[in-house]
Amino acid sequence: MTLWRLGWLREEELPRNWPPRTVRFGPCEQQVTGFDVDPWPFARLASAGPARRVRLRMITPLFFSRSGRDLPLPEPVLIVRSLWTRWNTYAPAALEIDDGIARELADAVFLDSVSGASRQIPLNEQIRQVGFVGNAELRLLRTASVTVTDVFGALSRFAAIAGIGALTTHGFGAVEVTPST
Repeated sequence: MTLWRLGWLREEELPRNWPPRTVRFGPCEQQVTGFDVDPWPFARLASAGPARRVRLRMITPLFFSRSGRDLPLPEPVLIVRSLWTRWNTYAPAALEIDDGIARELADAVFLDSVSGASRQIPLNEQIRQVGFVGNAELRLLRTASVTVTDVFGALSRFAAIAGIGALTTHGFGAVEVTPST
């Protein structure tokens, strides 16, 4: 048996006929035996509280694509920008994060600790994708405003649903998140 965690980023209800009776992974078709829904709409994420420190456990390889090059590192500014962009793409207009606040957050976040390694994942017979798997702890500067800590808390919780970095829809960048104040 395999457990899959899927994130639904739209505010609407799940699609009709969800879940499907079977899912296909390459040539293998498997029966869906059960599912559970834990709704975390954007309003709940936005009001979940501040965070000054966040521990991330990268479950699947995380990487960023920058100017045609891949960066397989938990770079804090890229993490924040990735989450902010994805948040503003899917959140209701009333909950979008202002550019100025996102810049303040990017200026205030830094990598406090990291442990892990790169991992190579075959995408097909010719292409391998390298990503980071392990733990990283992000922290905000003491001077970060209350608004920035609230946004950091919301985005860190959002990371567990949306993933971080490139190719999250293909399973890359899945994370477990532990925020703290």
